[in-house]
Amino acid sequence: MGTEQNPYQAYTDGSIFSDNPMNLVVALYQGALDATSQAESAVRARDIPTRTKAINKAISILTELLVSLDLEKGGEIAQNLKRLYSYMQVQLLEAHMRQVPEPIVEVSKLLTTLLDGWRAVGKAQTSVPERIPAESGHATFKEANETRPAGPIYDGYIDDSLAASASTGYSF
Repeated sequence: MGTEQNPYQAYTDGSIFSDNPMNLVVALYQGALDATSQAESAVRARDIPTRTKAINKAISILTELLVSLDLEKGGEIAQNLKRLYSYMQVQLLEAHMRQVPEPIVEVSKLLTTLLDGWRAVGKAQTSVPERIPAESGHATFKEANETRPAGPIYDGYIDDSLAASASTGYSF
């Protein structure tokens, strides 16, 4: 008899969850952008059921982003994101209540800016070398992080922002 694969495992094997966690954040932003685009179109078309569904979806995604914030580890950035996500939710509710597209357009612009930023962080993460070539005379990335002196720069090529973005856990 053939072996059956766990459906959950089959799903996660091919999903964004099995890859870089940054992909999940990008997917959430993209989902919110798709929902705001649908909401804007629905407002303009006076399609109340579609508008309601799209705005609810965008608000739900923003809620997910909000609850995933680690306010302790994320510091000022997490606090700012919390305020921004809350503001966007209020704007979406305002658009829904007044049946106008302008607040949705504003939220879409904010989401686009944030998405571009997260994509840039993701690219920077993948471009950080796991190992510096031996002929460079530098320690590996891991060794450099373990042995570098306190301060923002170690030997001119690693700073705290790169070290923080290279960890496997994310605080946003």
